[in-house]
Amino acid sequence: AVLDGDVRKCLPCGPRNRGRCFGPRICCGEELGCYLGTPETLRCQEESFLPTPCESGRKPCGGDGASCAAPGICCSSEGCVADPACEREALFA
Repeated sequence: AVLDGDVRKCLPCGPRNRGRCFGPRICCGEELGCYLGTPETLRCQEESFLPTPCESGRKPCGGDGASCAAPGICCSSEGCVADPACEREALFA
């Protein structure tokens, strides 16, 4: 079993690498919001070729292993939804 401490952070992406990949076509950052299927997400496709799983975000939300990706936004590797649990204040509660 993979220990939680062993899970690496997903690849950085987006302008000045300020975001993290959440899926092959999703790049999100605290200050950036989320890019879906844009040129900023191209780097995220590289995750598919890496042998170890990765994790982005800090706080779990929604379901299916999703986590808060940007203020008010919850993402899984499949897509993103608005989620009040991910508002900036809630992240640090």
